[in-house]
Amino acid sequence: WLTDKKSPTTARVIVNRIWQAYFGQGIVDTPEDLGTRANAPVYGDLLDWLAVELMEHDWSLKHVNRLILESATYQQSSKSTPELISRDPYNTLLARGPRFRVDAEIVRDIALQASGLLNPTLGGPPVHPPAPDFLFQPPVSYGPKVWDTSTDENRYRRAIYTFRYRSLPYPMLDAFDAPKGDASCIRRSRSNTPLQALTTLNEPMYMEAARALAFRTLEAGGGDTHQQISYAFRRCVARTPSKSELDQLTTFLNHQEQRFEAREINPWEMLGTNPGFQNHLPAGASPEKAAAWTALSRVLLNLDETITKE
Repeated sequence: WLTDKKSPTTARVIVNRIWQAYFGQGIVDTPEDLGTRANAPVYGDLLDWLAVELMEHDWSLKHVNRLILESATYQQSSKSTPELISRDPYNTLLARGPRFRVDAEIVRDIALQASGLLNPTLGGPPVHPPAPDFLFQPPVSYGPKVWDTSTDENRYRRAIYTFRYRSLPYPMLDAFDAPKGDASCIRRSRSNTPLQALTTLNEPMYMEAARALAFRTLEAGGGDTHQQISYAFRRCVARTPSKSELDQLTTFLNHQEQRFEAREINPWEMLGTNPGFQNHLPAGASPEKAAAWTALSRVLLNLDETITKE
């Protein structure tokens, strides 16, 4: 009965959650409740049509995903006007494309992908990326817990493979509203807090990503500063910077390099290691230059546009 065509509830629930994954909000805005007390959808016919498409195509999720991705509704621009936002703040009328911050796991995956560190291996056991030692000791934890930080390529696997204790969420994922592991989650909340910015600016994995992006840019970004900045910018936000953005980033880069050269800041504090790492710097790059590019990469990885789906 659950999958009988005369009982479309299951199909409606499934396609509504798929729609929610792409648009940030389902056609029915309460994915946990499609009953008579839920708000009536603006586009109920669309929900029914997608449900029928799912059933008539042998319950193929790939078919429904392709329908949504190839639709004019999904592919339209997410740009809006003050008038449209005041009239339809939640985009219920679908007059613009979706724009929302990506889920917690994807936030970190974007940084790893942009920097070239991401390990794309599929499947296998969970991994242990860096985490503060005090988290696994009382009183923060119920008792001492083992956390053997991965030191090989597994360190950079997708965030979905991160080991998580039921009573001790992984800090980075928790900061970006990843659900706890002790209950199912139908709809995630999305907050914007200072803690999120502190995480992406200072968390060890993000600093490693910033350094990797800086080194990659210096090695493969082009022959001059503007080409290199454009290269790093595109890796983060998938577009070329405007002239104004390019000028601001160039000014920032030059200012940071001057600060490191004047020893206002020790460049090795930004590079996160000791001077013995000198042999691993990009060819022709001084510690001051590498640190300045790391600071710039840190900015690019923390742009709102970098972690926003639009």
